Amino acid sequence: MRALALLATLAACKSREAEDKQAPTLPVEVVRDGGPPLDAAPRVWPELDKLPLEQPLRVITLPAKTNVPRFDVGGPAVLGDLAVVASSQLGFAAVDWRRGTLAWTKASGPHVAPPVVRDGSFVLIGECLTPPQVPAANLLLGCLRVVTPPGEDQAYVAIHGKQAAVEAFAAEPGPQRVFVDGDKLRWVRGETAVSIDPLSGVATPATVEPPPIVVEHGGKRWDIAQENGKIVARQKGKVAWQTEHEVGAVLGSVWLPDQRPMIRSASISGRYGSPEVRLLDVDATGSLNGTAAWTPVPGIALLGQAISPVGDVALAVRLDRSIKRDFIAAYAANALLIYVYPLPHVMRPDPVGVAIALDDEGAPEAVVVFHDGDLVTVLPTVSSPPTAPGAASKPSQNPTP
Repeated sequence: MRALALLATLAACKSREAEDKQAPTLPVEVVRDGGPPLDAAPRVWPELDKLPLEQPLRVITLPAKTNVPRFDVGGPAVLGDLAVVASSQLGFAAVDWRRGTLAWTKASGPHVAPPVVRDGSFVLIGECLTPPQVPAANLLLGCLRVVTPPGEDQAYVAIHGKQAAVEAFAAEPGPQRVFVDGDKLRWVRGETAVSIDPLSGVATPATVEPPPIVVEHGGKRWDIAQENGKIVARQKGKVAWQTEHEVGAVLGSVWLPDQRPMIRSASISGRYGSPEVRLLDVDATGSLNGTAAWTPVPGIALLGQAISPVGDVALAVRLDRSIKRDFIAAYAANALLIYVYPLPHVMRPDPVGVAIALDDEGAPEAVVVFHDGDLVTVLPTVSSPPTAPGAASKPSQNPTP
């Protein structure tokens, strides 16, 4: 067994070296500081005219191989100065979002999964360029690489599982998500998922539902998730409370000074005429008292979302069925709409990745957006002014999003 393990390790190292040699680090092609996208000037869409419009701090174009099909895109996963993104056309790339430079790249096959941050490092999952050996009865699903912020490899393992248990996952073409789930990783594809041991790479079937939002307040704890469209809170496995009606996307928890924690969701409704996206907050402790954002934004779908530890939210919103008019809407923790920003006016079949970058104290510093396979747009902070009612600059507790 020790000999087999040694051979597997050597094979993985050789595979990793081959991948790195096939995709050297390339320089960023274009960095534009400030100003709107070239093909989406402000106020070109009448629906956004009455909303506060913002300009990006910078727009970074990555060196994508446009002659390669863009099967998958993912990210950004943000840690400190770095935002790691993934695309079939570039593999994995770490961008220094503060300076607009490319820090490092890692090669992958044509299929990639969204990167995540775990224990101070980046976890990258993608198709193996050189398939490593796995046990005969197992099916190879991909390769997992753990990379430190400076770009050094900490681990490189093959993801594999018993063929009968994981073949449905391997054949699933649906949208992908990756979650950190305790000491394991959960990789979701469409309506199937596997749980991955990051040390051995062994994968087993798992639920597709994300880990619950954990809220602790007043000596009590609630595990909160979305079930059958409703928000359901459990205490010690039993239902403590749930919403009467279904909601849209559950975003996370909101922590404002001198207030009970809330659970924030974004719902799309056409009850007032044109479809609009509105933030809804409900008391996480069980009173079911709720509030809605004063300023909704027009839109028919969410393409991506991110939430800060205190509840600031950035949403990627699809404006209409043209699939060419999408924008970012940034809300502070107190549900104040801070700004909107129109993305380039192009055909956009891919999801839009959104993340909120935090400073050293955990307060929002910028919104980082990955879109169109090769563009990273950095937008200003999403927090409301300190004088605004209910403004929060850092978490009053340490909620688990």
